[in-house]
Amino acid sequence: MTSVAAEPVATAKPRGRLFRKYAVLFAALVGAALLASGGIELYFSYYENRNAIAAVQREKALSAAEVIEQFVKEIENQIGWTTQAAYVPGREGLEQRRVDFLRLLRQAPAITELAYVDGRGREQLRVSRLAMDVIGADTDLSQDPRVLAAKTGRPYVGPVYFRKESEPYTTLALAGRGREAGVTIAEVNLKLIWDVISRIRVGQAGHAYAVDTQGLLIAHPDIGLVLRKTDLSGTEMVSAARAGVGGAEAGSETAMVARGLDGRRVLTTYAAIPTLGWYVFVEQPLAEAFGNLYASLWRTAILLVVGLAFAILAGLVLARRMVVPIKALQDGAASIGRGEFDRRIEVRTGDEIEELAGQFNRMAGQLAELERMGQLRRFLSPQIADLVSSGSSAMLESHRREITVVFCDMRGFTAFAEAAEPEEVMGVMREYHAALGALIFEYEGTLERFVGDGLMVLFNDPVPCPDPAARAVRMAIGMRDRVEALSKKWTTRGHDLGFGIGIAQGYATLGRIGFEGRFDYGSVGTVCNLGARLCAEAQHGQVLISRQVQAAVEGIAECEFVAELTLKGLRRPVPTYNVTRLKVERAPATA
Repeated sequence: MTSVAAEPVATAKPRGRLFRKYAVLFAALVGAALLASGGIELYFSYYENRNAIAAVQREKALSAAEVIEQFVKEIENQIGWTTQAAYVPGREGLEQRRVDFLRLLRQAPAITELAYVDGRGREQLRVSRLAMDVIGADTDLSQDPRVLAAKTGRPYVGPVYFRKESEPYTTLALAGRGREAGVTIAEVNLKLIWDVISRIRVGQAGHAYAVDTQGLLIAHPDIGLVLRKTDLSGTEMVSAARAGVGGAEAGSETAMVARGLDGRRVLTTYAAIPTLGWYVFVEQPLAEAFGNLYASLWRTAILLVVGLAFAILAGLVLARRMVVPIKALQDGAASIGRGEFDRRIEVRTGDEIEELAGQFNRMAGQLAELERMGQLRRFLSPQIADLVSSGSSAMLESHRREITVVFCDMRGFTAFAEAAEPEEVMGVMREYHAALGALIFEYEGTLERFVGDGLMVLFNDPVPCPDPAARAVRMAIGMRDRVEALSKKWTTRGHDLGFGIGIAQGYATLGRIGFEGRFDYGSVGTVCNLGARLCAEAQHGQVLISRQVQAAVEGIAECEFVAELTLKGLRRPVPTYNVTRLKVERAPATA
């Protein structure tokens, strides 16, 4: 049973429109949920697959880089053995060195040629697998880059070159110990590197390759690419490696999607060989790497189609059951929108729609309460209005508390009110109260009363706050600045009005005062009298504060001592200070 109190049940005329909307809504909700679920699954699947494949590729690249580096290190160690041996000068020494070179060629198949350059930079010996041995050629190689680099004390590794356009080679050069020691130069066949690279496989089509410092391909399963001296320095992955993306040291890791050598998109990872300046890349076609992800995409699409079909069917069924009570809710909500807060929506469906109707009814009651609160806030301070509305009357009962009291009023207002027209007086008062009222709300002060052009504001009651004196002083400085701006405008209209403020802190008795039928909220105590007297003593632009307030705000405000004033109603002179300015930028107070 569904109805709206005092109104007939809605007709079925708009039912088709609501029916279509709910059917589409359910389909959209289920579709969005499926899309979100599928999207999240694809997102995590993508990164999980990418990271897993990248880890495998990285392991293979690091392993290959380690083998290549170890291969070159072993060659360096073997050559280094020949540079450390002591030789007899002259022809006999060259023969002895030749024997050592021949032994080294048998032990290191990758070395095809060895040459010895003496301390003067003259080539004295050349032993080769591919050519005749040469002794005592005395060729001048003193300015040869290989010799110069080796003499610096570090092994020289030359660029990769191709002998007879068939196999990759590099040059190693090592210097012996001592100033007159010579340099041994070795030509090294890099075919072993090709063997290592060719054995690396990732999936069905993944492979590895290596490039030298200049980005020249030096090892690839397709030897034809190597023999054609393929330059990869301009490719995306080689450029990233040479630029140090992901790090430049050995073992650095980076995985990226780029174009492979055959133009297909691939997932690639590299490892650097810093001692040689070479890079080993391992890549796998993207279609193969993300095969599982593409399968998941198809499953998600199928689930989405099935889910949408189910959502449409469910929407058709549910929409038929919801149209009539929803129309009742619509009519009831329209009544509330017109301000008829006493109207109540009657729905008897036994489900969430009935609960929604109850929420509408509670909302109507809350709106009625808010309307009443709005009226209270126009005549009471917000803090007091909130306490009255919430029924928390305990804070309104008589109690004693330390508070900060702010009094402020205009200078010359009485003479102005006597001379000016009433409309002009009320216009000035509206501007004045609007400027000061905004600051009172901003700093959460309690406006205790209006007294003509004077205002009394309390801090720390009825709602406690941690820094009442600081709030009061910040508010007072803001009031002084705003009234100063208003005063300039009033001066152009012929009105000479000033403004003074007094602030005191101490204990007072506070609570509800008045009689049945007319109550107000007030405070009684010496602190109130002191604040009023300080305000009366303040000259235009002065913010006079008591010693207790000055001690509380000395960290945020600069104050100057005025005098020990003898004030009416107070037995002892009162040390009085004037706040000149804030030490820090004024900021709105926080609760």
